[in-house]
Amino acid sequence: MQLGAFQFGINTAAYQTLQRSSEWRWPSQDRFGKPPVLQHVGQGSETITLPGVIYPEWRGGFGQVEQMRALAGQATPLQLIDGSGATFGKWVIEGVEEKQSVFADAGAPRKQEFTLKLRRFFETDGGLVTLVTGVASVVSAAAGGIPAVSIPPAATGPVSQAQGLANSVASTAKSLSASLSKAYSDVQQAVAPYTAVAADTIGAVVRCVEVADQLQTNANRVLALLGKRPINATAISSAQGLGRTAAGLLTRANSAGVILRNTTAQMEALGTVPKSTVQVVRSAAATADKCAAACRQTATQAATIKE
Repeated sequence: MQLGAFQFGINTAAYQTLQRSSEWRWPSQDRFGKPPVLQHVGQGSETITLPGVIYPEWRGGFGQVEQMRALAGQATPLQLIDGSGATFGKWVIEGVEEKQSVFADAGAPRKQEFTLKLRRFFETDGGLVTLVTGVASVVSAAAGGIPAVSIPPAATGPVSQAQGLANSVASTAKSLSASLSKAYSDVQQAVAPYTAVAADTIGAVVRCVEVADQLQTNANRVLALLGKRPINATAISSAQGLGRTAAGLLTRANSAGVILRNTTAQMEALGTVPKSTVQVVRSAAATADKCAAACRQTATQAATIKE
């Protein structure tokens, strides 16, 4: 599910349930000596409540709830689009509730529960809604009156940017995955005799493997959406989401690099560790740095994609 530029998912904020409420107005008119009559005067309000949970140290990182608040602070109706590309019209954020628990050092929460409250934004008479660079419109679909997003040729700028970014990230992540697969095998074998550092060192490489896999998965998701009208709007938002995911993964990659470089320094300080073993860990650290660089570059490039 995508709300404006914010994408819900395991890598960001995963909502656990979706509760949607729709109303139709039937005001009552009292009558003398008779039961009241009801008159239908049109559709009432619609609301969606999304309660969910975030484990910041696992995926996504800190700042997801703050992104929701920042989005609400823009005071702008936002398109709501599900994973299949179906649009639900525009919605506004009425409230963001947060509950923090399981605190780590310095009071950082390891668990964040949130509840996002949305209300449907109905257009005024005229029916057209400006999207993407002010040229796309939301029109009623033939069946059921569900809005469908239409992206004209003028939107090819951000679409092309999204495609270029996704292709680049997918290719880089694929290459990193291959290098990390070999690094994992080499490191596991090399550090096995050194129990004091083995677990942390292998864990750091595994963390980088996860970073590369998540980058590739998210990039492939963007590519799968591109060219499938009317889902280009979702692809653009997904590319922006890819940047936010990369920013969250940057911390994990940096942390892995620090651990691997520290392990290299410890092994060199001992003076009894074979140079070939030290070189294996040093090489893994260099690959971790490449992961971090890929995350940083992805976040930077995604920030330039504007709807």
